[in-house]
Amino acid sequence: MSDGAGRAPESQPSPWLRPILCTAIGMVGNAVLAGGKIAVGLLASSASLVADGFHSLADLAGDVGILVALTASQRPADEGHPYGHHSFESLAALGVSLLMIVTGVLIGRDSVMRLLGGQDLQPTWLALATAAGAVLVKEAMARYTGLAGRVHNSPALHANAAMHRSDALSSIAAVLGIGGAMAGVPKLDSVAALVIAGFILKMGWELSRENVAALMDTMPGRRLLDQLRQVVLGVEAVRQVSGLTVRQRGSRYLADVSVTVDPGLSVAEGHDIAHAVESALKEAAPTLAGVLVHVEPDRPTDPG
Repeated sequence: MSDGAGRAPESQPSPWLRPILCTAIGMVGNAVLAGGKIAVGLLASSASLVADGFHSLADLAGDVGILVALTASQRPADEGHPYGHHSFESLAALGVSLLMIVTGVLIGRDSVMRLLGGQDLQPTWLALATAAGAVLVKEAMARYTGLAGRVHNSPALHANAAMHRSDALSSIAAVLGIGGAMAGVPKLDSVAALVIAGFILKMGWELSRENVAALMDTMPGRRLLDQLRQVVLGVEAVRQVSGLTVRQRGSRYLADVSVTVDPGLSVAEGHDIAHAVESALKEAAPTLAGVLVHVEPDRPTDPG
């Protein structure tokens, strides 16, 4: 299966890809980068590097929220939450996206005010080297977190990877702006800060839209539904799939399936078929946290 509900890999993922450990490593990296970028940006007179530093600071705040959410999402199901606490991941991802939007607006506002006020800075080589190093570090963090997100089908880690990637892109913009300012066009540093704000806003909007859709029970892609339907039709005694809905809950899914069977079967036989459908779906898609199967008699259509 694909679309996040695929068959589990044959081997266990590396311990380094555990969601909480991955997020903790990202948190340390963002703390170092945020402090370094802001300090160097102030010392080396670079508005774009300071803006990039605040982007990393927003990443750090997002890491804290995601770490709390990942810990909460791993709590077992209870009486009040029979399907578990996986939605905490989508909530954390939504929180990160909103944080990105606020950060982008603030950075954009400061950049526009600086451009309108003619406050041109003259960054130094130290700012350029720091921004270039940040590009490499953040891209490595984005790939690492993205891999962990794919392995665990985690929307929280996907959101965090997007934060890292947007920070890498904003560092590239900082490199170009600083380089342009050093080459004799001072306004390019502030322009780069404005571009950084645009990157942050775009990715924040995309993440918020994606996770709001998940929290609103938006159906996944047609491809996943078709694959699950074929699994159900492969169960012996199932004649048709009369209904199939799937909802996302964090890194897990919930499925409601209605199947038709021979109307002459006993209640016990119908019960066994329902269990067979549930087992087949969970085997094919291990990320299914719950499957509800409704068995209906297959009624012949009226030729008239």
